[in-house]
Amino acid sequence: MTFVRGVGIRAGLLLALASACVPAFAEDWVYRVRPGDTLWDLGGAYLKPGVDWHRLQQHNRITDPYRLAPGSRLRIPLTWLRQQPAQARVIALVGKATAVTSSGAERPVNEGMELGSGSRLLTALGASLSLQFADGSRLRLREGSELVLDRLTRYGRTGMVDTHLRLQRGRINNEVRHLRGPGAQFIVDTPTASSAVRGTRFRISTGEQGTRAEVLDGRVAVSAGVRAALLKPGFGAHAQAGDAGPLRPVVLLPAPDLASIAAEQDSVRPQFAWPAVAGASGYRVLISRHADFAALTADLATNDPRLAAPALEPGQYHLRVTAVDAQGLEGREAETAFRIEGHPVPPYAVAPAAGGQVRQNRPALRWTQAPEAHRYRYEVADNPEFRAPIAQGDDVRGEAITVPEPLAPGAYYWRVGSIDAQGKKGPFGDAIEFTVRPLDPIDDIDLDKDGARADGITFHWRAGQPGQRYRFQMSRSPSFERLRVDEVVERPEITLPKIAGGTWYLRAQAIDTDGEVGEFAPAQKIKLPCRLCRVGAGAGALLILLSL
Repeated sequence: MTFVRGVGIRAGLLLALASACVPAFAEDWVYRVRPGDTLWDLGGAYLKPGVDWHRLQQHNRITDPYRLAPGSRLRIPLTWLRQQPAQARVIALVGKATAVTSSGAERPVNEGMELGSGSRLLTALGASLSLQFADGSRLRLREGSELVLDRLTRYGRTGMVDTHLRLQRGRINNEVRHLRGPGAQFIVDTPTASSAVRGTRFRISTGEQGTRAEVLDGRVAVSAGVRAALLKPGFGAHAQAGDAGPLRPVVLLPAPDLASIAAEQDSVRPQFAWPAVAGASGYRVLISRHADFAALTADLATNDPRLAAPALEPGQYHLRVTAVDAQGLEGREAETAFRIEGHPVPPYAVAPAAGGQVRQNRPALRWTQAPEAHRYRYEVADNPEFRAPIAQGDDVRGEAITVPEPLAPGAYYWRVGSIDAQGKKGPFGDAIEFTVRPLDPIDDIDLDKDGARADGITFHWRAGQPGQRYRFQMSRSPSFERLRVDEVVERPEITLPKIAGGTWYLRAQAIDTDGEVGEFAPAQKIKLPCRLCRVGAGAGALLILLSL
């Protein structure tokens, strides 16, 4: 059960909310007497210096301080209890975080570090850490956050701990143990709200848009100024600064369905997808090596129900996904585990390179030799998740293959992985995006309007992009096995002297400024009359061009 208290809330409203969440607070801590206890011993164990055990006798109206009935209840005012400074310990850390002591000294955070009252924690982007407090409660501080440990106090041997924190910006996830005793508190302040928790699982985030609270277990009374709302499990609230409207509980979105996510991922950059959640405007995705998500490997957001994870080292991981509503409230959590197998390691992709363009509609894929590979597998798809690959193979010998079927112009992705001699498939390497943009085929070779001139016969065709060159071929055979002409020209035309009469086959291809060459269009057929066998045969000669 939990209780969240707002700054400046009226006393009557505060008491009403408190009674709905927890039993009324008493000013006394109650000790149950054990056999052999005396007031002398109990006073030495629990009372702070300056409080005599005789006052404890008077407070409980005890006649004989040396003969206490086992099982009886001994009431000790909170103000009389011994108090000691408590510590918070860093139990998990990923990335870089900084601790600033109460004196202003900065030092890097490391696992096992203990922090006292007044310490300030700052996590860098991509970093996260978990704290464990003296009562066993835990808090996870997410990336880009700032948290101040305002007060960490232990009430001697009572087991009660007073923990008071201040979240200046960012996000925290809390797992607070059920607190027993009137002095036990777990308080989190933000710039727009304050929460006094007595055992629950909940999330708090704060920033320019105000404070958001989401309750997973227990109940929370949330207040901001004079506005208040009681949140049951599965509800959240958004307290915006300056908003005078009522604070209404909002039903959290349901957990996404992660059943389709494979336990064995075949890429070091796994692609995750799940069914969309009705009402979701986005999703929060957490990846961790820890089953309890004590520290995060990745803390990601996506607008769509799919995500491409960053490159991950081989090993076991845990995935948590929540749907986010229009107010920015995260919903209930869905979790699953997955593994990335590291061997055999994938080769490095060579071509097409990331962001590259290919001019052929059947591009050649090339990669380096991988040390453990006996053969290779590859995939080509029009989406980064590689749903329904357009081309794929798992028995490629060597470090190259040409895509078997022509690809339409557009954006594509390709990846390659290794297979060892025992047939074990390793992970795919990175997905490489490329674009198929074939050069326009040259299918309009025409005879110059002047026909045959003194310097020969001129053919021309439609000009391509500025800076392109052209390769022109001419042969007696439609297969172009033996070439009569094979020249590269700077302009979309060529003049050929002393061409014999008869049947010829012509074709041309564009060469782009980056050296890439386009495809040959189907050859064109030309018949030259015999009187054109000599240079300067006249402009009235008959020429026939036919496309094959």
